[in-house]
Amino acid sequence: MVKAVRQAREIAREAAGVAGRKGSRVTSGGRPDRDAKREARKTALLEAAIEAVRRDGPGVSMDQMAASAGVTKPILYRHFHDRAGLVTAIAEYAFRQIATGLDTALHTDETPRQVVASTIDVYLRFIESDTALYRFLVHRTIVETDDPSAVLTDYIARAGRQVALVLGEGLRAAGLDSGPAEPWAFGIVGMVHSAGDWWIETRTMPRERLAEYLTSLVYDGFPDLAGADGTRTWMPADTTAAAPTGPTAVAGDDRNPDRGITPLRTPRRRSS
Repeated sequence: MVKAVRQAREIAREAAGVAGRKGSRVTSGGRPDRDAKREARKTALLEAAIEAVRRDGPGVSMDQMAASAGVTKPILYRHFHDRAGLVTAIAEYAFRQIATGLDTALHTDETPRQVVASTIDVYLRFIESDTALYRFLVHRTIVETDDPSAVLTDYIARAGRQVALVLGEGLRAAGLDSGPAEPWAFGIVGMVHSAGDWWIETRTMPRERLAEYLTSLVYDGFPDLAGADGTRTWMPADTTAAAPTGPTAVAGDDRNPDRGITPLRTPRRRSS
């Protein structure tokens, strides 16, 4: 009961503040001024909620986020409607941080390989430096929301479009077909996210090494994994299955030595 009364008084004070601002808006710019103050208040509440996530971890409660802002949950709900609205605002904040870094990396005056490396490192730096926020959005939110893939899907879609735009521009500038820009972009973003998600839980190597490994795969492709005789060396031979005979023999069969498995890529000069 006491808690309910305290919350009611706080809401009344918040409303009185809005009313007071309404009374002064004629001399201070009218509705735009009122909206600007409301947005400033909302931003302050959002920043406090994010600080709570960073301090208390991905399992932070709404009460803890409200306490971080010095308010109660009803005040958060007045500005964000519900928990989902607050999570969406936090996700938007996180994506803006990544998007700004991506834009900088994608438009630097560096070699193409360095651009790829910088772009990959932007995401890895974010999840390394803001791990609690990352886990809150990608893992805690998935458990709580009705649409568990919404936050992740939205991030991948937006990042994919951003990377695709720059890839397309680069391909066209080089006089090449820009058709692969979108599938390449979404493939790169999805791969980096999955690898980063694995890495943030295992930390089996420094971030810089992971970024280099992923850059090598994206930009250089698989290394030449064929043996001196052109046959595969990257997978053990299957000695348990009987070799097919006649016209059904397949590539790599001992009965067809001239039809060995084609290497994953032909040797080519590695760019630096």
